[in-house]
Amino acid sequence: MSSLPLYEAANIFSTSGFVATVFLNLTFIFLTIFHTKRIDTTYKELLIVFSILCLIFSFIEMLVHPFFHSFNGGLINFNMVKWKWLSEELITFIVVSYSGLYATIVSFFTVMFLFRYWIMMSSPLVGFFKGWKLIILISWSVVFGVFGGGTVLYCGWIDDYSHDYMRDVMLKEYNLDVDHVSGYTVIAYDQNGNLRWKSLAVTLCLMFVMGTQFLIVGICGFRMHFKMNELLKNLSEAHRKLQKQFFMSLVLQITSPTLTFYIPAVLILTVPFLNLEWSFPTGVIVCSFSIYPPIDSLILMLIVPEYRNAIKAIFKRPSTILNPKTTNRSSTVFSQRNEVV
Repeated sequence: MSSLPLYEAANIFSTSGFVATVFLNLTFIFLTIFHTKRIDTTYKELLIVFSILCLIFSFIEMLVHPFFHSFNGGLINFNMVKWKWLSEELITFIVVSYSGLYATIVSFFTVMFLFRYWIMMSSPLVGFFKGWKLIILISWSVVFGVFGGGTVLYCGWIDDYSHDYMRDVMLKEYNLDVDHVSGYTVIAYDQNGNLRWKSLAVTLCLMFVMGTQFLIVGICGFRMHFKMNELLKNLSEAHRKLQKQFFMSLVLQITSPTLTFYIPAVLILTVPFLNLEWSFPTGVIVCSFSIYPPIDSLILMLIVPEYRNAIKAIFKRPSTILNPKTTNRSSTVFSQRNEVV
C-alpha cells in the first residue's frame, strides 16, 4: 500500500500548522511589544526572538514539507516539492536547515527557562545579560543549531549505499527515484552488518543537543518547584498568585515540547539501530512538530494574566489597538525579581 495519502495528509497538517503559527505568534509578538508592561525587557526580547524562530521553522516546514520514512535499519528525511528555481542540492540544504532550526528552538527554550530561573532565584546574571550582552544568551542556541545542522548535513548526506538501501521502498511507497531525492538519511548498518559511524554521529549529535537542554531544564525546574514556597513567602497574595500562574505556564511549556518535540524525535532517530523488519511513514509521528510553534505562544496567552487582560481589553475597546498605552495603565513596575510575569 502506498504511503502517498499519508504524505499528502501530513502536508495539509503542516500547512494548517503554519497558518496557526502565523496567527498566534504574530498576535503574541504584538501583545508582547505593545500590551505588556510588567515583563522584564530582556525576557520580553527573548520571547519575541523565540516566536520569530518558530515562525521561520514553520515556514520552512510549509515550504518544502520534509517527511520521514523508516525502513528496516534506515531512516530518510526527504522532500517531494520541486521548485524550478532551486537545485536539488539547495533543497537538501533547506531540509537540513529544518533540523538545524529544530536544534536551535530546543536550545532557545532552555535559554528562556534558565533566564526565568535566574529571576526567581534573584541571580545577578539577570542584570548582566542586558543590551548587547543578550547576544551571549542567543548564541547558546545558535551554536547548538549550527552543530546539529552541520552534523546532519555532513554525516547524513545520501551516499551511494544509502541510495541503494532506500531505492526500492521509495519507489514503492512514493513513486520516487531516490537518486533525485533531496534530504538526508540515517542508515544504521552496512551490507556486512557493521555499524555506520556517520549515521550514529547524526543520532548521537541530535540526542546530545536534546539531552543537554532537557537536563538543564529539568534541574532548574525541580529547584524552582522545591523552592517555590520559600521564594514567594515575602510577596503579597496577588504577587504569589501571579508567580504561581507563571510557574504553571512553565510546567506546561516543558510538557509541550517533551510530547511534541523530544519524544517523537528520539523515537525516529533510535529505531534504525534496532534494525526492525518494517516499513513505516514515520513522518506522521513528527507531524507533532507542526503543533509546537503555535501551542507555546497559546499557553502563555491563556495562562499569564497580562496577556489575557490585554486580549480582553482589545476586544472590548478596539481603539486600544491604535493606542496601546490605554491598556495596563494601572500596571505597577515591580522589582527586578518580580518584574517578569
